[in-house]
Amino acid sequence: MNPLTRIGVNRITKGVVIVSTLVAAFVQLYLATRLINVPLGFGVAVAFVVAVAVGARWPGAASGVVLAASYLAPAAYVFWPGFENYPFEIVWSLPLLGLIVSGRGAWHWHLPTQWRWPLVTWALVVAASWPFVFLREVDFYLGILPLPGVANTSIGISPWEAVTAVTYWTLVHNVGLLWFDRLFAWCSGDESRFRKVIVAPLAIAITVSCAVGAYQAFVDLRFVNPHLWPHMNRASGTLGDANTFGMLCALLAAAGAVLARRSRAPWPVLAAVAGIAIATSGVLTSGSRTALITLGMTLAAAGVEGVLAWRRSANAGFSVKHIVPVLVGALTVVVVVVLVFRGSSVTSIVGRGSLGYIPGFGDITITESARELLWERFGYGSAAVKMITDHPLAGTGVGTFHTLVHDFALRASGKELVPDNAQSWYRHHLAELGVLGSLPWMAWCVAFGMALFSRSAAVNRFPAGVLRGTLLGFGIVSLLGMAGQSLPVVLTFWTIAFWFTILKGTPVGATPAWPTAPWVATLALVALHATVTFKDARGDLRPRNRALSIGWDYRYGLGGIERDATGVPERRTSFNSRSLSISRVNGRVLKLAAWIDHPDGDEHPVHVRIWADSRLVYDGELKRSAAILQDVPATPGRTHMVIESEISRLFRPRDYGRSDPRVLGLSIRDWVWEEETKRP
Repeated sequence: MNPLTRIGVNRITKGVVIVSTLVAAFVQLYLATRLINVPLGFGVAVAFVVAVAVGARWPGAASGVVLAASYLAPAAYVFWPGFENYPFEIVWSLPLLGLIVSGRGAWHWHLPTQWRWPLVTWALVVAASWPFVFLREVDFYLGILPLPGVANTSIGISPWEAVTAVTYWTLVHNVGLLWFDRLFAWCSGDESRFRKVIVAPLAIAITVSCAVGAYQAFVDLRFVNPHLWPHMNRASGTLGDANTFGMLCALLAAAGAVLARRSRAPWPVLAAVAGIAIATSGVLTSGSRTALITLGMTLAAAGVEGVLAWRRSANAGFSVKHIVPVLVGALTVVVVVVLVFRGSSVTSIVGRGSLGYIPGFGDITITESARELLWERFGYGSAAVKMITDHPLAGTGVGTFHTLVHDFALRASGKELVPDNAQSWYRHHLAELGVLGSLPWMAWCVAFGMALFSRSAAVNRFPAGVLRGTLLGFGIVSLLGMAGQSLPVVLTFWTIAFWFTILKGTPVGATPAWPTAPWVATLALVALHATVTFKDARGDLRPRNRALSIGWDYRYGLGGIERDATGVPERRTSFNSRSLSISRVNGRVLKLAAWIDHPDGDEHPVHVRIWADSRLVYDGELKRSAAILQDVPATPGRTHMVIESEISRLFRPRDYGRSDPRVLGLSIRDWVWEEETKRP
């Protein structure tokens, strides 16, 4: 057998995913802390190193604690440094990644055989494509990241913000997939250990968060509740985001019942009822509609599994004395909690106008309701469809939907949208990854959906059935929303999926040999997707080309208009050796005039290069006593000209006794266009 097939593919593919994800994580760390708190970034890097060392000995137990801390960390951000934002999740996700990539077998896949192809291919697609998307958003020049005033969209989203979203979504995809894989290495043969070291810390953390949510609802809605959530009358617990808080409560609603199912009476009943009560309170205070649907599916599954258990008991001697009290108690508690929280300060889903989309409660028909909920979604759906139709193969790039949705919505429907998701998990990733990049996750959704309803000889039917309801609810609400846009939610989803898998008895054993043909096809798919992503990144998805299409002032490295002593408008390249500007074509010829103001420019000339629409129009040495005076013809058929410059050396006027604090380079007269001079 080919050694590459037997060993190499497993190790190489896992290594590529790990290395790419680590690069994205450290870039995210830089982006999240560089402008706010540099010592914090250094501390997180040290925590990663410590996590790698700890992970070599206690990877599973430590990971459960770190993941549980993610539920509480946002509250700490609100206190210090005073606000919460999604890039700060790197504070705990990087140490968690350190635990994931350390220890025995970390650099081999441990996924069940039937899911290995789609999940590994999914991770590889993201790992191979995100660097091209990142470079695209900085115009393939990292020097523009710190420059002020650069707008990657018509509403002014900066390159820094755009690439932060790219690296964050890379982590949402691949940290989640790596976490799912490592759970099979740590806990696949020991469900009780999994409950103890992974699920129990999560249950404790979400209980604390629900207690804070209740305090927010009844006492002080502004307590560690940032952003607009108090204004919307929604609690976020300790998560800093009401939607994330509500969905985590819904996902872990059954944790109490499943955790305590093997304890002595009356603890299973008490734990189940208490867990459902706590989760229900969290979902209600969050005001999350998708979380409420997921919770409802969990409770419905518990009811169905209880009835099925009762029917099995006649022939199998199964006792229902624990299940019936759980169902009755849970129903009673849910009713009581709903009545209690009607007196809180938070809004309900009815107050948010959700019933208006249900025929009979509102003024819209079934067809209109379905079109709005599943297709339009206030314009975000049609913008996503525009992205898919314009870039069907590789999409717009991982992590770019929020950045691009405003400009695509303008072209699709003329609507002015604020940055948000596609209002559907499936549509969002189809828009970002395209058909080629979406084939793996689509294949896994089908395979996992079949596993949800497949028959098995597992003895843990009741807990597996309840978790099935939770996972099914999450999958359904993902048609109508984007619950999986938060890293804590994604990691919790994969944790619940793993829990269901081992309760169901899915076989997980030694890694068999990987057939050659499927993995050659995989690498071909990944390479093709990456190639198309790169082509689009150099083409119409490049910010300069998007600006030409939509029409905004895209420039970097070039200051605003100044006037010289005679009143002639000019611009200066500042703080950077490269510049780019887009000028509307107002004639046949651009009368280009450029010079330098370096005090030592005559003794030490600088090298200058200038491009017009990617054509090199000047390349040579330039002295202070000289100037570039050149006619640059417009490219036929184009309404705008892209002008780029590069200078070999900058200077500081302060170093020569002047008061100007800037760092300056090339000076360029503001664009002057003339009709081409006719020769006699």
